[in-house]
Amino acid sequence: MMIKFIKAMKAMKAEMLKQHKVYFHNKIIYVSLFIWPLLSFISSYFSFKPFNINSSTVSYLNEKNLLIFILLGYICMSFFRSLVQSAWNFSFERLSGTLEYIYLSPVNRFAVILGNALSSLFESVWVMVVFSIGIFIMKHEYFNINIPAAIITFLLMIVMAIMWGMLLNAIFLFSRDSGFLFTVLEEPMEIFSGVKVPTTIFPFWAKIISFIFPLTYVLDAIRKVFLNGANLAEVKSSILCSIFIILLMFVIINLCLILGEKHAKKTGNMTLF
Repeated sequence: MMIKFIKAMKAMKAEMLKQHKVYFHNKIIYVSLFIWPLLSFISSYFSFKPFNINSSTVSYLNEKNLLIFILLGYICMSFFRSLVQSAWNFSFERLSGTLEYIYLSPVNRFAVILGNALSSLFESVWVMVVFSIGIFIMKHEYFNINIPAAIITFLLMIVMAIMWGMLLNAIFLFSRDSGFLFTVLEEPMEIFSGVKVPTTIFPFWAKIISFIFPLTYVLDAIRKVFLNGANLAEVKSSILCSIFIILLMFVIINLCLILGEKHAKKTGNMTLF
């Protein structure tokens, strides 16, 4: 068991290193990873300015903490967006033949997609996180934060983002043409997960769509904890939903890997659907 674990860790490390060399070979890449989320954040912030935020029905949103409210949304969105993009890039490895080499080797498949997700996650978001921490320090007086709950919810968000990336990797690996998912899961996730606008003020049909995206649940919990001082009991439902989604994604990931490999062995074709 220990030997298998060590081999899996080596495979994960190798995939992370490969991902870094292929997609993060130039420092200018980090500039683009910072500019696009920043522009979206600024656009969202000023779109709120014509409205009277203090009259909002959202308990944890007011004129003073609006900047933090939106920035929290874009930090979480950066985690999820980077993994949608990495999964899309990972799908090209099937076209280039890299995937076939991986499956001809005895490497742990789960470790490979975990390494891909971890590398993409932390390589892509650290610039935005550093910027956000600077803003939070400047606006610290507008926080009403429950520290233990904040740590747990933020870690839960990171775990959910990693599992989301692994799930997309597993789907993109075996699909002949899943590029449309990149479009479906990029902008709609930003709109319907409450990154820009709280889901509580959505019309009923929009709330139904928001339930599809895992980011919806954990983002709501993070904002309540950071802005309203909510404790774990007060965000219990969001946390339980997030844990259930993480476990569900774990099961689906393993099913995709098992079914995909069985299909490849039977047909000699990596395209499952």
